[in-house]
Amino acid sequence: MTLLPLVEHSERTHVNVARVRAGGTLGEHPATAPQVFAVVSGEAVVSSGTGPEQTRLALTSGEAVVWERGEVHQTWATTDVVAVVIEAGVTGGDAVVGLGTPFEEVTDLAERR
Repeated sequence: MTLLPLVEHSERTHVNVARVRAGGTLGEHPATAPQVFAVVSGEAVVSSGTGPEQTRLALTSGEAVVWERGEVHQTWATTDVVAVVIEAGVTGGDAVVGLGTPFEEVTDLAERR
Protein backbone atom coordinates (compact mmCIF):
# COMPACT_ATOMS: atom_id res chain seq x y z
CA MET A 1 0.00 0.00 0.00
CA THR A 2 1.26 3.49 -0.75
CA LEU A 3 0.29 6.25 1.69
CA LEU A 4 0.68 10.00 1.37
CA PRO A 5 2.73 11.90 3.96
CA LEU A 6 0.79 12.74 7.12
CA VAL A 7 -0.86 16.15 7.29
CA GLU A 8 -0.41 17.28 10.88
CA HIS A 9 -2.15 20.23 12.51
CA SER A 10 -4.38 20.66 9.50
CA GLU A 11 -6.92 23.43 9.83
CA ARG A 12 -8.50 22.77 6.47
CA THR A 13 -8.24 19.85 4.12
CA HIS A 14 -10.31 19.61 0.97
CA VAL A 15 -10.87 16.30 -0.82
CA ASN A 16 -12.65 16.47 -4.17
CA VAL A 17 -13.36 14.08 -7.01
CA ALA A 18 -12.72 15.50 -10.47
CA ARG A 19 -14.30 13.99 -13.56
CA VAL A 20 -12.93 15.26 -16.87
CA ARG A 21 -14.09 13.96 -20.25
CA ALA A 22 -11.53 12.96 -22.88
CA GLY A 23 -10.19 16.11 -24.52
CA GLY A 24 -11.24 18.27 -21.58
CA THR A 25 -8.95 20.33 -19.36
CA LEU A 26 -8.67 21.78 -15.88
CA GLY A 27 -7.31 25.17 -16.93
CA GLU A 28 -3.98 26.64 -15.92
CA HIS A 29 -4.01 28.02 -12.37
CA PRO A 30 -1.74 28.26 -9.30
CA ALA A 31 -2.25 25.80 -6.45
CA THR A 32 -3.79 27.63 -3.49
CA ALA A 33 -2.31 25.04 -1.09
CA PRO A 34 -0.15 21.93 -1.37
CA GLN A 35 -2.18 19.69 -3.68
CA VAL A 36 -2.21 16.01 -4.61
CA PHE A 37 -3.82 15.01 -7.92
CA ALA A 38 -4.27 11.22 -7.97
CA VAL A 39 -5.68 9.51 -11.06
CA VAL A 40 -8.24 6.85 -10.12
CA SER A 41 -9.15 5.89 -13.69
CA GLY A 42 -8.18 7.03 -17.15
CA GLU A 43 -5.16 8.86 -18.51
CA ALA A 44 -4.14 12.51 -18.30
CA VAL A 45 -1.28 14.85 -19.04
CA VAL A 46 -0.37 17.42 -16.40
CA SER A 47 1.91 20.43 -16.61
CA SER A 48 3.83 22.41 -14.06
CA GLY A 49 5.24 25.88 -14.60
CA THR A 50 4.83 28.28 -17.51
CA GLY A 51 6.69 29.21 -20.67
CA PRO A 52 10.09 27.58 -21.24
CA GLU A 53 10.07 26.37 -17.61
CA GLN A 54 6.94 24.26 -18.19
CA THR A 55 7.23 20.50 -17.79
CA ARG A 56 4.63 17.90 -18.76
CA LEU A 57 4.00 14.44 -17.38
CA ALA A 58 1.62 11.68 -18.50
CA LEU A 59 -0.35 10.01 -15.70
CA THR A 60 -2.49 6.88 -15.68
CA SER A 61 -4.62 5.05 -13.13
CA GLY A 62 -2.84 4.70 -9.79
CA GLU A 63 -0.38 7.55 -10.39
CA ALA A 64 -0.32 10.95 -8.73
CA VAL A 65 1.45 14.29 -8.83
CA VAL A 66 2.04 16.79 -6.01
CA TRP A 67 1.97 20.53 -6.60
CA GLU A 68 3.32 22.98 -4.04
CA ARG A 69 1.43 26.10 -3.01
CA GLY A 70 1.62 28.71 -5.78
CA GLU A 71 2.82 26.22 -8.42
CA VAL A 72 1.10 26.92 -11.74
CA HIS A 73 -0.32 23.75 -13.28
CA GLN A 74 -2.86 22.39 -15.76
CA THR A 75 -4.45 19.01 -16.54
CA TRP A 76 -5.62 17.59 -19.89
CA ALA A 77 -7.70 14.40 -20.08
CA THR A 78 -6.35 12.00 -22.71
CA THR A 79 -9.24 9.62 -21.95
CA ASP A 80 -12.17 10.09 -19.56
CA VAL A 81 -10.49 10.71 -16.19
CA VAL A 82 -11.60 10.39 -12.59
CA ALA A 83 -9.12 11.85 -10.09
CA VAL A 84 -9.01 12.61 -6.39
CA VAL A 85 -7.72 16.09 -5.57
CA ILE A 86 -6.50 16.71 -2.02
CA GLU A 87 -5.61 20.23 -0.83
CA ALA A 88 -4.25 20.79 2.68
CA GLY A 89 -3.38 23.88 4.70
CA VAL A 90 -2.37 24.39 8.32
CA THR A 91 -2.73 26.96 11.06
CA GLY A 92 -0.07 29.57 11.65
CA GLY A 93 -0.37 32.33 9.07
CA ASP A 94 0.98 31.32 5.70
CA ALA A 95 2.62 28.14 6.94
CA VAL A 96 1.54 25.04 5.03
CA VAL A 97 2.37 21.38 5.26
CA GLY A 98 4.69 20.37 2.45
CA LEU A 99 3.20 17.38 0.67
CA GLY A 100 6.14 17.30 -1.71
CA THR A 101 7.91 14.65 0.34
CA PRO A 102 8.07 11.25 -1.34
CA PHE A 103 5.25 8.79 -0.91
CA GLU A 104 6.17 6.05 1.50
CA GLU A 105 5.60 2.35 1.04
CA VAL A 106 3.79 0.85 4.03
CA THR A 107 2.91 -2.80 4.42
CA ASP A 108 1.57 -2.55 7.97
CA LEU A 109 -0.58 0.39 9.04
CA ALA A 110 0.77 -0.01 12.60
CA GLU A 111 4.13 1.21 11.21
CA ARG A 112 2.43 4.48 10.33
CA ARG A 113 1.51 5.38 13.92
